[in-house]
Amino acid sequence: MKVYRSLADINIDFETSVALGNFDGVHIGHQKILKSAIKLAAKLGVRPACFTFSNHPRELFGKTGSGVLFIANDDEKLQLFEDAGIEVVFDVPFDEVTMNMLPEVFIKDILCDKLKAKGVSCGFNYRFGTRASGDDNLLLELGSIYGYETSIIPPVKVGSEIVSSTAIRKYIEAGDITKANEYLGRPFTINGTVIRGNHIGSKIGFPTANIELSSTKISPMNGVYFTRTSVGRSTFNSVSNVGNKPTIGDYNKSIETHIFGVNEELYGREIKIEFLKLHRPEVKFKSIELLTEHIADDVESARRFHGVKEL
Repeated sequence: MKVYRSLADINIDFETSVALGNFDGVHIGHQKILKSAIKLAAKLGVRPACFTFSNHPRELFGKTGSGVLFIANDDEKLQLFEDAGIEVVFDVPFDEVTMNMLPEVFIKDILCDKLKAKGVSCGFNYRFGTRASGDDNLLLELGSIYGYETSIIPPVKVGSEIVSSTAIRKYIEAGDITKANEYLGRPFTINGTVIRGNHIGSKIGFPTANIELSSTKISPMNGVYFTRTSVGRSTFNSVSNVGNKPTIGDYNKSIETHIFGVNEELYGREIKIEFLKLHRPEVKFKSIELLTEHIADDVESARRFHGVKEL
């Protein structure tokens, strides 16, 4: 998959069918937009592409440090695009130039001249150009003038609620991983490099792989979760604690994961944790002994959830 990181770098000699959107999380609504672009590409004999922003547009209007927390970071988004069948990604920064661009200028200069779009797919609420004044109706209206076919994807609902990145963030922060995963169409994941912890888990018989949380990605409510963890090309059942370890001290929020069937040292290794279900909220226990008892119960509950027999 070819990735272009700035508008200035785009100089292509092929035509495209472009999916438009911010695609934070690449949830089931976004997936329909990507599928539409791929279907149009096959129909028109062009390459399926995606035009998105490497940062969230709201960051340009917020105060320092108040940026939107991503559901999927940029690298994760790119992998999801590739897995979906997108061949070309225009992953450019949202800046004052794109923010202040007249909608018709965006269509003519970016979509048609730079991206050579013959197909355009977007969601019902897609906005672009100065003051977000461009919309799906304008894309439809100008398609016949500039020579591209337009596909507008209606709202995707689960029950009565429209699937959105805002709703998914709400469910993740509330610990409702089951609902968040339903909207995502896959498990919510957090990747990270294993760091050295305080070895409390090893001392009480439940060694953990510890990773720090990114300051730019959303994290679940503090608690114990049933998870799956990938190390290299292998995936294992696991149980993870997200939190501040209140029983043993005052720590930054992190993730500790007990991985079934893995006994090797993982320090410095990259792991991917898939969150499946909240087991219980994080609790401050009165003693290490009580903590140990509850961890043993958590591990046993995770074994039953995963159908793992004790070794």
